[in-house]
Amino acid sequence: MSSIILFFHVFLLQMFPQLDRELDNVLINQEEQILQSSDYYCGVGVSLDSREAKDLALKELTEQIAVTITSSFEHKVKESSQNLVEDVKSIMSTHSRASLKNVQTLTKQLETGEISVFCYIRKSEVEKIFTARKKLIATISAKADKNESQANLAFALKLNYYALLLVNSLPDETIEYDGVNYTTKLPQKINHIIQNLNYRFKSQEIVSDKERLITFDILYKDKPVSLIDFSFWDGANQVLVRGRDGKASFHLFGGSVYFESLKLNTKIAYYENRKEYNVVNDLWDIVQKPVFNTIKDVKLELDSEHAEQQKEHIQATGDTRDSRWNIQLTTKDSVPCLDNISKSTQSLLDMLTQKDPRSLKEIYGSDPFLLQKLVNYMKHNNAEFPEPTVDAQINKTVTGFELRKLQMIHNYPTLNKQTTEYVVLDFNEHGQLIDINLSITENLYNTFVEQSKFAGDWSRRQQIIKFVEKYRTAYQTRDINMVSHLFTEEALIIIGREIKRKKLSEDAISYQKFYNQPDIEYLRLTKDQYIKRQEQVFKKQSDIFLDFSEFDIVKKNNAQDVYGVEMRQSYSSTTYSDEGYLFLLIDFSGHDPLIYVRAWQPNEWDKENLVKTSNFRIYK
Repeated sequence: MSSIILFFHVFLLQMFPQLDRELDNVLINQEEQILQSSDYYCGVGVSLDSREAKDLALKELTEQIAVTITSSFEHKVKESSQNLVEDVKSIMSTHSRASLKNVQTLTKQLETGEISVFCYIRKSEVEKIFTARKKLIATISAKADKNESQANLAFALKLNYYALLLVNSLPDETIEYDGVNYTTKLPQKINHIIQNLNYRFKSQEIVSDKERLITFDILYKDKPVSLIDFSFWDGANQVLVRGRDGKASFHLFGGSVYFESLKLNTKIAYYENRKEYNVVNDLWDIVQKPVFNTIKDVKLELDSEHAEQQKEHIQATGDTRDSRWNIQLTTKDSVPCLDNISKSTQSLLDMLTQKDPRSLKEIYGSDPFLLQKLVNYMKHNNAEFPEPTVDAQINKTVTGFELRKLQMIHNYPTLNKQTTEYVVLDFNEHGQLIDINLSITENLYNTFVEQSKFAGDWSRRQQIIKFVEKYRTAYQTRDINMVSHLFTEEALIIIGREIKRKKLSEDAISYQKFYNQPDIEYLRLTKDQYIKRQEQVFKKQSDIFLDFSEFDIVKKNNAQDVYGVEMRQSYSSTTYSDEGYLFLLIDFSGHDPLIYVRAWQPNEWDKENLVKTSNFRIYK
């Protein structure tokens, strides 16, 4: 028996080298077939460590792809110290995160003891990589078209510009997807917007020999622009201006006070927001950036027709800084306290114009919440009221009434930025002012009004709008307590002008996230870390500006009174800027609205990786 075992052992020892040699021959033959074929890209790596050998093989494979397609990028790559092949390799690395997962490997051991890894991928698979990039271009372009249809030109131009950068990361001379030629569509879109954009000088005020207040009407195809960014050179600095809801009011200082015209440069390249898409950020310094002529020379004087209209207006309203405010309020609701609202508004405007905290204390000292908010609002935004005429709508709310809206100017010196803003005033049922918040754009507001007509849920949507406005105002007034409530892990309650937190009861609604939903706790920082850091930011930063690029209210079809709020925000301060996506799941079935789920996702957001309303199933 032992002799049989010994014989079998010797037989195996003789057979294994033969099997190894046969396997090596098979691998060698397979490698040779792939190398001889024109259907593959391939690379070889040799090392004592198999992982290093694979990395070397992948590097060689990527280089082979880059060398093959380099000539196609000759006019698409930005001039740099690198050679063309190196730049193309950098571009290919922006594709590789999703692309090289389809690479196949053949591994064998050499007689030297080293490991040889042979990597290969079909050229057709590489084409799939490029197709995925084309799909992203189409997705961004569609978002740009949506923003353009809403007259949100700031984001329409930004997204079209980002999509053009992605076009320059593909080797084909003409980039088409689903029958659309994006190589021609995107620049045509940008040029079309610029050509149909009109900055119209409306009015001015000489504040002093060193300060001049200018107001423009901004129209797109003869309709008010919802959001637009532009800049001009004042002789010493580039001044950034944000126009909103068809208007832009801003100051000229120093020597620019005497300018007879301004060369306005409409913004299309949003460098500070490039991290919105990681791939755009990666490509920013590699590919050629598209160049457009966006400069419009605007004379700072009224034409005869508009000058006569302004003269008539001044005569009719007594439109001077020393006169009483011309307050015109309209409403569709019954407002018994309309006179009180008008008087309260006039009193506030007097206080804001004086810019004296002591005057504010005399009027609002009995309401510490409102007093502190007004002081912080004026202090941190250098806010002022540009026009003596108030033309606003009075709406019924849960807590009383709101005045929507007053035009304001914000000035952020360290950002060289001036913005046109609008504030909403909240009054109790007696017409007493109880809160002030920054308004969403008029276009967004009207969109939600129209949506509510079909859903019959305006009161719900109105509360969500007011929450979002409180959210933005919390940052602009640096209210760390309000921000802390917004970021709580427990349920949030929307109550009038406050947001409180609450422990969930046993009979509260339950929800289940679907298997493919991203983690709700997708945070780079814990809540405590974030709040402590934000508190320091509030203390140390000279200027802070926060705004929304997208804001959607989504009703859950399978759960009455449950809504999702999905919004994209941009944030900038004196030394830092970022992008983020905020999701809220809100239940209105109780006495007070409750926020059950809050998810914050910083920087890049891919539609497939967002926490959104459709990720949840609600149970009552």
